[in-house]
Amino acid sequence: MNLKKISLSYVVFYLMIGGLGLAIVPRLFLDLFQSNQDYGDIMPRVVGMFMIVLSSLIAAMLYFKDFKYYGFSIILRTFIVLFLFFLYLLNNDPFFILINVIVLIGLVPSYIIFIKEKVNSSLGSGE
Repeated sequence: MNLKKISLSYVVFYLMIGGLGLAIVPRLFLDLFQSNQDYGDIMPRVVGMFMIVLSSLIAAMLYFKDFKYYGFSIILRTFIVLFLFFLYLLNNDPFFILINVIVLIGLVPSYIIFIKEKVNSSLGSGE
């Protein structure tokens, strides 16, 4: 099975589960993820909606086997990790560390897959 497909399937999974959790039961979801802040009910639901939409877009990439934006997805997820760490520094909410760990579990293998492919393609092209 294609390693890119596996790594993006993980992203679809955590975005969909997280999005549904935040959209449907925001307080329960935030409690499960150790949040020590009150974000109300509306903003977590909005974030959940965006996570569901992003999950659907990545699922479409998988369905159509279109991986031309794989490298860009790595850049975007790196930004997410950095920004979540910044948010943790702002308010010391463990929620952001747990979400970061979930993103990093998928991001680290993606970097390895991407670098390995680049090395293999440059070796195969005679450079």
